[in-house]
Amino acid sequence: MQPTVIIEFIAAGFAEHSSMIVTRSLATNYDRLGHSISNQRSHGALKPGQVIDAVALSNSRDGHVNLRIGNAVIAASTNISLQKNTHLLLEVVQIHPQLLLRLIPTTAGPTAIQPLQDAITNLLPRQDGLAPSLAGLIHKVFIEGKSAEQQKLRVLLSSLLRALPGRGSMAQAEGLRQAMLHSGLFLEAMLSRLPGTKRTDTSRDIKACLSRLLTELEYCKQKLRVAVDYKNTPVSMLSNNVIPPRKKGLPIPQERAPVSFSPVSGDIQEDIPDLIYSARAAIARLGLLQVCSVENFNNGEYLWQLEIPVKHTNAVEIVSISIEKDQRNGIDHESCSWIVNLAVNLPELGPIQIRVSVFEQGISSCFWPESTITGTLIHNQFERLRARFEQQGISTLNLSCQVGSPATPSSETCKSNMDITA
Repeated sequence: MQPTVIIEFIAAGFAEHSSMIVTRSLATNYDRLGHSISNQRSHGALKPGQVIDAVALSNSRDGHVNLRIGNAVIAASTNISLQKNTHLLLEVVQIHPQLLLRLIPTTAGPTAIQPLQDAITNLLPRQDGLAPSLAGLIHKVFIEGKSAEQQKLRVLLSSLLRALPGRGSMAQAEGLRQAMLHSGLFLEAMLSRLPGTKRTDTSRDIKACLSRLLTELEYCKQKLRVAVDYKNTPVSMLSNNVIPPRKKGLPIPQERAPVSFSPVSGDIQEDIPDLIYSARAAIARLGLLQVCSVENFNNGEYLWQLEIPVKHTNAVEIVSISIEKDQRNGIDHESCSWIVNLAVNLPELGPIQIRVSVFEQGISSCFWPESTITGTLIHNQFERLRARFEQQGISTLNLSCQVGSPATPSSETCKSNMDITA
C-alpha cells in the first residue's frame, strides 16, 4: 500500500495551511512511491531535508491535478489553483507517519529573476531526457486516422518507433554499430558529406524522425489553430532529474520510461501541444550531446558522447555511451588505446556503469553496479564472459567488479554546456 503524501504550500500566492494530498500513483515502475520519486542513487529513498522537483502535468480541475515528481506521475487532490507546467521546488519535512513536503518559496523578487527566466525559456531549447520524451511521443502511435493530418502523424510516429533499436540488436556488434550511427549524433555530418544530387536514407535516424514529426506537428498546429503556451515552461536545467550532458562527463544510468500502448479515441488536436513539447525536448537533448562531442574534437580530443534509446517490453531504456581514443601513450594508431564507458539502468539489475579498455594485447573491463547482489551476479558470469571473448579471438587482460561508482573527471574538465551564471 502506498503512503499518503501531503504537500504544504507556505509561500506568497498560496493560502497558508493549504495542502495537497497525493493518494495514488498513476504511472510508475516502482512498488513504493518514496523510492520512485527519489533523485538519489542510493536505496535510501527520501530523507528529511531533501529537496525535490515537481511539475504540474495538467491544470488543476475540480480540486485535482497530476504531478510529475522524479520518475513518478501522481494524482493529487488540492484546493490550490495550479496551471500546466508550473514548476514546484519541494522540501521533504517528514517521512512518517505521512510523507510531508513543503514548497520552498523563492527568495528573490519576481522582478529580479523573471527577465532571466523569460530569456532562457524563449531563447534556449528546453532539453529533456530521451526516455520520457520518446515515451511521451510513441504512446500515441495508435491514434485514429480521422483526417489526413492524423494519418500522417500516425505514420511518422510509427517510423519513430521502428527507428528505436531493441535489446536483441544491441547485443550484436553490427546492431550496436547501426544504433550508434543512427542515434542522431552523426546526422548533419552524414548529410554534409553527400554530393548535392545524392540522397541518403535517414528513415532509421532518430533525430531525422523527430525532425520530420516536429515539422508535421507545427503544420497541424497552424492549420488547426492550436494554441501552444510556453510561458510556464520551467527553465532548462530545472526541467527534470535527468542530468544534462556534461563536457567529458562519464555516462550516467538513466531511468527507463514506460509506454502505455492503448488505442486513443477522439481528436488528436488537444494532444498536439504535448507532442510538440516532447519532440522539441528530445531534439534539444540530442543537440546538447552533439555540442559536447564537437567541443571535444575542437580541443583535439577524440571523444564521442551519445545516448541510445532502446525499446524493450513497452518501455524506453537509455544506453549512455562515451567512446574515447586515448593518445597518452603516443600519436600513432598502434600505440593508442580505446576507452568505452557505458551506463545502463536495468529493471532486473539496477544501475550499472561499465568501462571497457581496448589495447593491442587485449581488453580489460570493469563493472560498477550499485547493488552488492548485482555485483555478485556479475562476478559469477566472468568465466562465461571470458569464454565469449576467446571465441571472438579477443584476449582478456582483466575483469573486475566494484560496488559503487567510477572516479569522475575533475570539475575543471567536466562542466555543463549550459551556464547562466552572471
